[in-house]
Amino acid sequence: MTEAVVNNSSQEAIDEIPTRPSALKATVVSVAALMLGGLAVFFWRFGPGALEAFLDTNAAVEIHLERERYEKPVGLIFNVFGLLGVICGAAGAFSLLRNVLSYQLLRAALLLVYPVMLGYIGLVWLVVFSLLGADIEINGEKQDRALATLRWWSLCWPVLAMGLYAFWLHVMLASRSVHAAFTRRVGGAMSGDRVLEDWRTHGRDPRARKSFYGSFTTHIVILIIIPLLLQERGCVEAYRVPQGSGNPVAALVKVVKPKKKPKKKLTLRNNSSILFDIPDLDDLEVDKQMEEMTQARYEASVLAKAGKMGKGGGKKGGWPEGSENYKIRFIRLKHSGAGWDDGMDDSDADINFIRYFAQSQGFKNFSQKGESHGIALLNRYPEDAFPPFVYLTGDSNMGRVSSNEKKILREYCLGGGMLIADAGSRNFGQSFRRFIRDVFPDKQLLDIADDDMLYQLPYGFPNGAPAFWHHDGRRAQGIKHEGRWIVFYHPGDMNDAWKSPGYSDVTPEMKDAAMHLGINLVYYAYNQWNDAVARKRK
Repeated sequence: MTEAVVNNSSQEAIDEIPTRPSALKATVVSVAALMLGGLAVFFWRFGPGALEAFLDTNAAVEIHLERERYEKPVGLIFNVFGLLGVICGAAGAFSLLRNVLSYQLLRAALLLVYPVMLGYIGLVWLVVFSLLGADIEINGEKQDRALATLRWWSLCWPVLAMGLYAFWLHVMLASRSVHAAFTRRVGGAMSGDRVLEDWRTHGRDPRARKSFYGSFTTHIVILIIIPLLLQERGCVEAYRVPQGSGNPVAALVKVVKPKKKPKKKLTLRNNSSILFDIPDLDDLEVDKQMEEMTQARYEASVLAKAGKMGKGGGKKGGWPEGSENYKIRFIRLKHSGAGWDDGMDDSDADINFIRYFAQSQGFKNFSQKGESHGIALLNRYPEDAFPPFVYLTGDSNMGRVSSNEKKILREYCLGGGMLIADAGSRNFGQSFRRFIRDVFPDKQLLDIADDDMLYQLPYGFPNGAPAFWHHDGRRAQGIKHEGRWIVFYHPGDMNDAWKSPGYSDVTPEMKDAAMHLGINLVYYAYNQWNDAVARKRK
């Protein structure tokens, strides 16, 4: 009761204070209105371009908008923002003259913000949930209600902020100090003063104040804080590598030198009547024959069993910086191009490889399904529990990848991770080469030598990586940083050889080679992960 009396006294006191025109406040309101107009024009100028870039990488979304006739309303709302910006900007500039007419025009111009804001928010809601209802993927990601709500929020919060901005200007215009600066009229407290005073004293009625605080806090948490947390943190599970100590021994390889054939000599008699035409060396392809004759042939023995896969010199298997509660996982990176998820269907390429890797190397805990997420989530992993490798493939252009995502991928690779890229088509190969140049502008893809460590443990590949389908060449390439491979690029779609029978036309030898090559890459990536985590934990 006492608190209510004090607040009522506060309101009566403010009513009795003489009016003092504030030219400074009036100028601030005018400049703020100009800025509001500039924001609306900015939205009109750059909004359509951003939408067009988005549609270029999401053809299914563009087709849906055309079919449901959303294109015209979307284009109209952008034009309305442009018109709103011109009106608010002109009214703000005219209000610098500070007279009754400019005051009324500015108030009327600001009133236009609210219907435009509500129209935009409603249209975005209809479009976003229309896409959800049509089960259309966005940026290669399947949508659900949570993602749709986050997308709606990310598109609408700037316009909601614009509406709040306009409301603040209305409150300032309804305060007597600003009103007096425009009209030169002395009067009592206005509605704007009461709103400002209620904000300062938290309202007249304590119960209403508590109710307002509770409602306001709830809306802020639900509409702003939770979406931001979900957007910023993402949903990733820490990657746990098997703990232990291992020392694998490679399949022994011996060199079998080809036997030299005795040279044949041609003897001619000086008085022979036969004319001999000496053939050109190029016609006999001597260079090619000599190359084949001098190549060493290789034979691999059965894999030695002196120790299990890992690092540290022990026989148990595992890595010193790993965890007892481990799980072998296979993580793909999503992109907006086609085929990024090739092998995640019933062909089970990811699962087949993970199962083969874990069982052949003696690891019991492994994921029963493949995983995928966007590049941006790579920076959500803990410093000592990030994926040792991520896999990237496709059978078409990769589409648009933001500069921030490229930066995140670069930091992931330089920080101890490894990108394994696999060309499912020539188009993907060309697109990937452009993409990786943007990620590492200071580095370049290099041919990986046949005797590189990648091809030695635990399986020997004396002639380097098998080419398989060689969509984008015959030699595997990579990018090195401080003596470590951080990118491995296979031009021949080894992912296709991981698939279940019936989904790919491969021989048993090709399948084994693809599995063994993948194991070598994962083993290398785990070793480098172990070293990186050891440095970070010191």
